[in-house]
Amino acid sequence: MIPSKEKVVSELEKYFDVNLLQLLRKRIFYEGKLKSGNGILVCTPQSKLYPAGHGWVDITTIQYEMLDKADVGILAIRLEGNSVYYVCFKDFKKYLSEKAMVNNDHEGDHWKMYLLTDRIKVLNNNNHFLVKPNNLEGLISIRDSQS
Repeated sequence: MIPSKEKVVSELEKYFDVNLLQLLRKRIFYEGKLKSGNGILVCTPQSKLYPAGHGWVDITTIQYEMLDKADVGILAIRLEGNSVYYVCFKDFKKYLSEKAMVNNDHEGDHWKMYLLTDRIKVLNNNNHFLVKPNNLEGLISIRDSQS
């Protein structure tokens, strides 16, 4: 089972004490205003697990730019097995280098991210971003800086 966007958004709303609204014509993006006045933008892509034991999601250049421009950008990657990887975009974006970018006719320029049990690996980047499933505490520095 993949967690619903609504469940993930609800958890983030409670954690940050914020109201998040879906962006018009953006199915996986939600935005709100933190108590500090800073804007928060949440991207909620999903993935099933494949026979190789991992999932994957793509991040397009448009999604990258939206998250990068936000005061606070969060990737909340919903994964089969009822897991969510909560990632602060500012900490993660260094893995999305131009060299790691791929292109196809459907998505255009984008990055392919493999979702493993304890890390995210971006295709064409040998480094791994360590994550703990369902760990909102990984976002505590964002929350505490917004108080």
